[in-house]
Amino acid sequence: MKNLIKILLALVVVALFSVSCQEKEYSLGESSYTISQDQLTFNMTPGSDEWTFNFTASINADPVQHPFAFEIRFGDGAATKDLTGSHEYIVEKGTYTAQLLVFTPNGEVAYQEQVITIVEDNEKIYIDNPASLQFALTGGKENVAGKEWTIGPWTAMRNPDNRGEVWWNYNGPDPAMMNDVMIFTPNSIQPNGGYRYDNGGETFMNESLGNLFPDGDPAGSFITVNYTAPTDATWDITTRDGKTILTIYKGFISYATAPEDLNKTEYEVLEFSPSSIKLVRVSDFPIWCFELTSEEPQEIVDLTGGKDAANGKSWKWRPSDQGAGLIMTRTWTGEVWWTVNDGAAGSEAAYDDILTFWSDGRAKIDNHGDSYLNEATGDLFSDGKTDGSFVTVEYVPANDAKWSFTTVDGVSYLKLTNVFPMYAINPEVLQEGLYEIIEISADLLCIRFIAGTGEWDVTWNYYLVPAE
Repeated sequence: MKNLIKILLALVVVALFSVSCQEKEYSLGESSYTISQDQLTFNMTPGSDEWTFNFTASINADPVQHPFAFEIRFGDGAATKDLTGSHEYIVEKGTYTAQLLVFTPNGEVAYQEQVITIVEDNEKIYIDNPASLQFALTGGKENVAGKEWTIGPWTAMRNPDNRGEVWWNYNGPDPAMMNDVMIFTPNSIQPNGGYRYDNGGETFMNESLGNLFPDGDPAGSFITVNYTAPTDATWDITTRDGKTILTIYKGFISYATAPEDLNKTEYEVLEFSPSSIKLVRVSDFPIWCFELTSEEPQEIVDLTGGKDAANGKSWKWRPSDQGAGLIMTRTWTGEVWWTVNDGAAGSEAAYDDILTFWSDGRAKIDNHGDSYLNEATGDLFSDGKTDGSFVTVEYVPANDAKWSFTTVDGVSYLKLTNVFPMYAINPEVLQEGLYEIIEISADLLCIRFIAGTGEWDVTWNYYLVPAE
């Protein structure tokens, strides 16, 4: 009896399950209902530009009495369940068929179509053309790892009416940005590629961001803070008022000029090549200028050995058989007043010095315990002879020395902070000195310092060669 009851219960369950799995039939009067084409309206009209279209659609059927599903497919892989709105075709030129599709529960489909003609490739599309900005930026669609960029020497705050005039140089105040790496990756034909910002854990920012970070100093004009960059930042390229705009979403290039840069930053692209891209931050006062370089400038390679030289590149004064290491001349006439070679009294304190530069902006001098100084600097030290023109003193070099390139009134300088090239002209250069660049090559560093006024307006010419 128990087994019979179990069998009957099982049959009831199977019967109920069979009924529940049967396709439900919707009917209009005596027959299963359909939605025909004449119940649908679907229009797409040109929008704000040649790639954007406005769409409107309606379905003349009661979704309560006669349930249905619908979707608009734009023919480029995108779709929506909105009945009104706009859509941008980020595609190559050609024709695309947009459809309004309506699905009834009994499996029938009704649709209306619109043919969309795109006459020009959308500027946002990733075109793998070696002459394009997208290709220069990423290295091409096949370069899925992306292309690395670092900060180039054109980077500075510049006069917006004359960008050849530098108002302030980023590189000198803080080298935090000089070791940053910006990586742009392609993303097929989508509008956005990926952006990775490798900042080594710290970033150079404007004072307006100081109170956003616990280690920021809101009282300072420029700050370095601990900052972890987002991992989902992206980029795209558009045209606005005839200008090419590079936009980075959730990111910026090495220096945040304002709080909004943390979310979105726009740069006007002035010029580009596979190894250099010059940008101006888009704002009401466009003076923040940046250069991305994918290859270290030759002058940086010659000066420092390049980013792959872990120990930097070391220099010394050239030996006398190649010419003096230091020559003092009258600024206006070029008349030689005084030379320092490896036989001059006291000069051994300079000739055994080794000055090292690294590509990230660090510098260091190994002076073997003593340095060669001008008499004006000698009285700063207890063992300096103030009655002599040139003195040798015990001197401990700073451990936070820096170098950078800067431009003043169109003249290029090597800026040295807390270090000097073997001989200190005056007390000021112990903290900072600007040395005009005469030549930087793999085998010679020639720089000069102009000091004095009037009759004593003299030029100190330094000649350094690689320390073997």
